[in-house]
Amino acid sequence: MSFTIDQELKERVRRSVDIVDLMGSYLDLRRQGRGFVARCPWHDDRRPSLQINPERQSWKCWVCDLGGDIFSFTMQREGITFPEALRMLAERAGIPIESKDSSGRPSLSPDDKRMLYQAVTWACREYRKFLTTASEAEKARLYLKERGLDEATLEKFQIGFAPASWDWLLRRAGEAQVSLANLETTGFLGRSERGSRYDRFRERVIFPIRDPQGQSIAIGGRILPGSTEAAKYINSPETRLYSKSHQLFGLDMARDTISKSRRALVMEGYTDVMMAHQFGVHNAVAVCGTALGSGHIRLLRRFCDEVILILDGDEAGQRRTNEVLELFVAAQMNLRILTLPSGLDPCDYFLQQGSQAFQTLLDEAIDALEHKIRVSCRGFDPLVDTHRANKALEEILSTIALAPKASIMGDDAMQLRQTQLLSRISRHFHVAEPELRQRVKQLREKPQTDAARWLKADSPTEVATARQYRFTDLSVMDRELFEILILQADLVPLALERIAPNQLSCDCARELLAIYQRLEMAGDSLEFSSVLSSTEDPTLKSVLVSLEEDCYRKAKRKPIEAYHRLQALLDRWHEQVVEKTQQDIIRTLEESKLSDEEALDVLQDLVRQAQLRHGLVSKTIGSTDTHS
Repeated sequence: MSFTIDQELKERVRRSVDIVDLMGSYLDLRRQGRGFVARCPWHDDRRPSLQINPERQSWKCWVCDLGGDIFSFTMQREGITFPEALRMLAERAGIPIESKDSSGRPSLSPDDKRMLYQAVTWACREYRKFLTTASEAEKARLYLKERGLDEATLEKFQIGFAPASWDWLLRRAGEAQVSLANLETTGFLGRSERGSRYDRFRERVIFPIRDPQGQSIAIGGRILPGSTEAAKYINSPETRLYSKSHQLFGLDMARDTISKSRRALVMEGYTDVMMAHQFGVHNAVAVCGTALGSGHIRLLRRFCDEVILILDGDEAGQRRTNEVLELFVAAQMNLRILTLPSGLDPCDYFLQQGSQAFQTLLDEAIDALEHKIRVSCRGFDPLVDTHRANKALEEILSTIALAPKASIMGDDAMQLRQTQLLSRISRHFHVAEPELRQRVKQLREKPQTDAARWLKADSPTEVATARQYRFTDLSVMDRELFEILILQADLVPLALERIAPNQLSCDCARELLAIYQRLEMAGDSLEFSSVLSSTEDPTLKSVLVSLEEDCYRKAKRKPIEAYHRLQALLDRWHEQVVEKTQQDIIRTLEESKLSDEEALDVLQDLVRQAQLRHGLVSKTIGSTDTHS
């Protein structure tokens, strides 16, 4: 099913969501003149550089060169696609979205998905209510209290409890007329070999798992001490809402802190994350019953540049470090390792030592490559055991080579980092640095490992580069054209009639013209707000906002009417076309591709065009009168 979005729906949503209210729910806004300013969340903004224009319902950060409307802000802030942003904003405005398939018929899939969200929310609420009110949940409340989790934290994370019954949720759903099919689809109910439904989670503490926007999508369940259940933890199965390899527990609560600090702490347990938040460490998240993988790194890369992996001090924790290191190098994210002392987990460490001691440990977390060097060389002297030293060195250099060549060679910071790493390795293994650099180059030219391939195949950076529209790509004439059209939309038909796409200087300008063409053909509004909401590309929205700002700034000091500006621009474009045509004709004559008679006709045309251009002949068709 394809998700068809029409212009009318975009406009309804745009008109219904005020950009000041929206951005104010994410950022601290301050009134400045007729608009608002805020600190930009995408760079270290020490003075507010993000500007919001409530009159034109647009925003712009000139430092990041990002801007647009409510859609592009939501896409950038949430790290989601345009259809997801549209749905999110429509729900905010209370506007129902009817999806259609490729044949134009209504599709139930998005509505079904909305019902699935409602089913998960309902089930989590029932488990939460049971924990707080039922006498049978006293042992769960006692366990959580013994773990040191206070009531405010339990409420914040909406922790619940599932009784030992095989049909408690099943019966509750029947009484509340909640769809059993939806509860089964979302993994709350299982089905026996005989075909009957049963509660999948029994006698377990329930940890709701939410997406980055705070929508409940799944749960994790932990047994109580003394339980007869086999698995200590079980999570919801993979569903249409939930993929464990692409979700992180607690990210919805940690994302703002992660975005500001540009650092995420990745822990292994749900209670570890909850205790971290309880002790004021608000950038902690956890994997959901799986190893940290490429999907998690893609997700984190939306919000931060550095990850500190918090590990228990056991051997299994050390192995996991080496497994994920290559993925971080390929993703160009800094990875640091913090191994807790005495085999403690973060939850116990916070309770025993407090947050200040934990912060001190964080400052001592070592770079993952340094960790790899230590682990690779553990137990032998590189100067004595040359065979093991060469094997370790090759493994370390292979990891360094995973960092994309273009980034390391083109980015000063990355290049400096590589030099520092190679310098350290050179001293440790007593191998000349130029030899190490040459070997890294050779390894980089080999076929890529899986760690590098997933990044290249699905890298947001590379996808953005493929369709990266920039204001600076526009020529002076391109900018003049679109500033005129923004200023006076009723001139768009004239411009479309007189200007061909190939007359524009770049893909960005041609795509802008195509937007106007599509709106004109559909009979939609050609006003700037309509143009801005019609495109789903955030970089194109940013270009449009930059044009709009220039347009109104210049309009204050340009006394010439928009119509006369357009006519002058069209004349200049026409002259360029004529000059190019004449150059092509002269080139053809010089190459002697025409007969004498054809060449004479071409020369006469050239002379006549020159006379017309200089006013030496009448432009009336059929007239040959000359002027003195």
